[in-house]
Amino acid sequence: MEKILNRNQFVDIMRGFAMILVVLGHTMTGCTLNSESSFLFNVIWSLQMPLFILISGYVTRYSREVSDFKGLCVYMWRRTVAYILPWIVWSIGIRGILFGETNFLNIRFMLWHMDSGYWFLPTIWTINLIFGISLFCTKKITNKTGVKQQIVMAVIYVIGMCGLLGLGLIFGMTFFAIKLTLYYMPFYFVGYLYGQCEDKIKNMKNGKVLMDIVIASSLFIWLYAILRYSVYNMSDSGLEIAIRGFISLTGCIAVCGLCNGFLRKSFLGWDSLDGNGDSIYNRQQCVEKNSYSKNAIESFFCWFGKHSLEVYLLHGLFLNILKTKELHLFSSIIGYGLTFGNYILTLLLCYIVITFLRKCDLLKKILCLR
Repeated sequence: MEKILNRNQFVDIMRGFAMILVVLGHTMTGCTLNSESSFLFNVIWSLQMPLFILISGYVTRYSREVSDFKGLCVYMWRRTVAYILPWIVWSIGIRGILFGETNFLNIRFMLWHMDSGYWFLPTIWTINLIFGISLFCTKKITNKTGVKQQIVMAVIYVIGMCGLLGLGLIFGMTFFAIKLTLYYMPFYFVGYLYGQCEDKIKNMKNGKVLMDIVIASSLFIWLYAILRYSVYNMSDSGLEIAIRGFISLTGCIAVCGLCNGFLRKSFLGWDSLDGNGDSIYNRQQCVEKNSYSKNAIESFFCWFGKHSLEVYLLHGLFLNILKTKELHLFSSIIGYGLTFGNYILTLLLCYIVITFLRKCDLLKKILCLR
């Protein structure tokens, strides 16, 4: 149980890191001009949503198995309540009615322009829907476990992607964020696959060495790519989409691997080495130090990870309020000042408002906050 809690805690930290990047990226594009051409934005865009989707796929290892039709229905209902209901409430009720943004009252416009609002919620819902159906079908087709099961799962998942592509060709790729969903679906599945084989890799004789090689190689590839190419400005040709996805994947692997090692060695209290030369976790020391709650850096990212949905829903509203009438170039003193100031204020406002909203159970239910 302790092991699961620690892993979940790390997941919250990485979610928080991804959400912090999302807010920073939106601050840059919303408050300044030409920020998309900066190296900082290139780093942010290559990581923010791929990292979030990857983590979402990884945490499926802690979910209940979808083994029968009733379980599938429960799974789909819970995901609908978790993602589509907040999308409806915040798009129509908050952005449309309360803040008077008329585009959010135009259902047709929203369905074909999802990237103007909370596109992530329908996207993650669609991915979960296809994933759940794939898992259900896999259980019905084969009782085998391991590699054979994952191959069957991958085939059905790809069939689901093809079906989604077919809908996109009929209704348009912007309908219900199909274009974005298809791009991020592989990240989700990679996260799922790693969650399934993580323990096996760690228990291998040279598992730690293998993981270190993958992390180091990923870091080199990612840095090499983002220092030379603008990931954001790559075209939508099949080859460049694949290259862009691969670059983002290597960045996510590198960031997760490095952060995992840094957090464990710095905050979680490892013993020096065991008899095999491998680090071992001293649980008693972790409990005594209570490092999760006491460490400021970890607590900061962990809080934003636990409240990532609320931050995602709120931060755009605050950025619109803080936005100045005249936009300045990002690569200027004023541009840097606006970005930094609005970014800090947005994070602070998110913290204050979320803290107050969560004190009222009725508001939590009305606003569909977890």
